[in-house]
Amino acid sequence: MRRFLAAVILLIMAVNASAQGLKSFGVAYYDVDKLYDTQLSVFYNDSDYSPAGRMRWSEERYSAKINHIVQVVDSMAMPVVVLYGVENEQVVHDIVSRSSEDYAYLHRQSSARDGLDFAVLYFGDRFFPEQITPWRGALCIEGWAGDVPLTIIANHRSTSIGVLIEERNLLRPDNNIILLGQPNKLNFSEYGLSDATLVAESAGRGNYLNSGRWQMRDRIATNIRTECRCDVYIKGWLLGKNGAPKPTFFGRKYYGGYSNYLPTFIYFD
Repeated sequence: MRRFLAAVILLIMAVNASAQGLKSFGVAYYDVDKLYDTQLSVFYNDSDYSPAGRMRWSEERYSAKINHIVQVVDSMAMPVVVLYGVENEQVVHDIVSRSSEDYAYLHRQSSARDGLDFAVLYFGDRFFPEQITPWRGALCIEGWAGDVPLTIIANHRSTSIGVLIEERNLLRPDNNIILLGQPNKLNFSEYGLSDATLVAESAGRGNYLNSGRWQMRDRIATNIRTECRCDVYIKGWLLGKNGAPKPTFFGRKYYGGYSNYLPTFIYFD
């Protein structure tokens, strides 16, 4: 019995040591595809997304979309989830308040003509933001993943990411960068970044189905060399009967789905 107990104790110690040795960290990016609230804005035209608008955007439809985004976020359970396409902080708060995960969040109002912003959900004991820089079509968060410096740049067709990188001196040798979203023809190699989504793309995977072909619409680039895996996050319930991501709308027809786009993610050591 003593030998058995000793063996069990050693096994538990080995498992604990192994678990403590795991240093992986993950970031996901998800274009939630026009998640407006139901209230009219005085700063931009969102009248289509109101109860009387073209999309008949009711509280019921809004609540269903929030629940769908929460379902995706909770199923990923990533330390950091970058969302694009949220209208305001109240929308982000509604997502976080319904999530079963203990997320903190960041949100900054943008000057986009459509009123859509970025939000960053994160585990406060895994990621520690220090400097937040709103940018033209982007949001830059400089912080720490544990004791490792990490800069996350969320990008939606920005034409001046290079200026942001240079102004914030992000290419300093000790800094780790993850750039997510639509790069707008940014030359990654010019800034010491490599396209981590190329492996999945070369295998025929993508996060947007266009004319029956998968395309990698939202990309992830990084200067981290210990990258473990970068791919598209896909579940059967995210797809419609035609095999494409089940949308909220197709044209003006309501389908009650998630988004036209699938999340992308990266894990690294």
